[in-house]
This record gives sequence, structure tokens and C-alpha cells, in this order.
Amino acid sequence: EEIQRETAYPDGKVEKVLKNGCHLIFFPNGTWKKVGSDGKTVTITFFNGDVKQVMPDQTVIYYYADAKTTHTTYADGLEVLQFSNGQIEKHYPDGKKEITFPDQTIKNLFTDGQEESIFPDGTIVRVQR
Repeated sequence: EEIQRETAYPDGKVEKVLKNGCHLIFFPNGTWKKVGSDGKTVTITFFNGDVKQVMPDQTVIYYYADAKTTHTTYADGLEVLQFSNGQIEKHYPDGKKEITFPDQTIKNLFTDGQEESIFPDGTIVRVQR
């Protein structure tokens, strides 16, 4: 994209405003931030490879580079973690957790201490508190 304006700050930060309205801000430590032309979509790429995205609907997607894990937080409070081994965890605002393991076993952890495991063969195991 074509640069409309570039500003260097005394602290070493450099801001570039592109003709399409995007803002790119480069920090001395290697971190950089992109603010979309809508002003609501923000992507921060950290020096360690982590990436944080804030979407217009306030969904936050954080990718942990070292762990190869994505943590998505939705505006309604739902959090979803996706691990490199294929495990997916859903943490609901009410405290319930649902874990899907790589073998597709699903474990539900309820706020009252109950647990439910649903195995790929259809077997269901419930543990009462």
C-alpha cells in the first residue's frame, strides 16, 4: 500500500498512514500495530511472534506463537482455546467448560462439580459430585 504520511517520534516509534486509511505503528522493540481503515480492527504483532487481533464486534483473538495456541474471547464472555494438538476448550460465562480432546472425546465440567464425558463410541460417563 502507498504511504500517505510517515512520522518518526523521539521514543523511536514510527507511524505510517496509508492512503487506504490504515495506520501502521512500529515500536523500537519489534512490535508493530495495524489499525484498520475502519478504526475498529486492530492487529498487534509482538516481537515474540504473538498476535492479538481486536475485531469490530470486540472479539479478541490472541495467538500465542510459542505454544501455537489461539485464545478467542467473544463479546458475550465465551472464551475458546484451540491448542496445537487439536484440543479445543470452551469456557462459558456461567463457568461451564467443554473440552474436546484430539480423539473427539468431549468432557463437560459443570459449575456444581459434575462431570460428563462423551466418548467417540457413544459411551457417556457422568460423575456426580
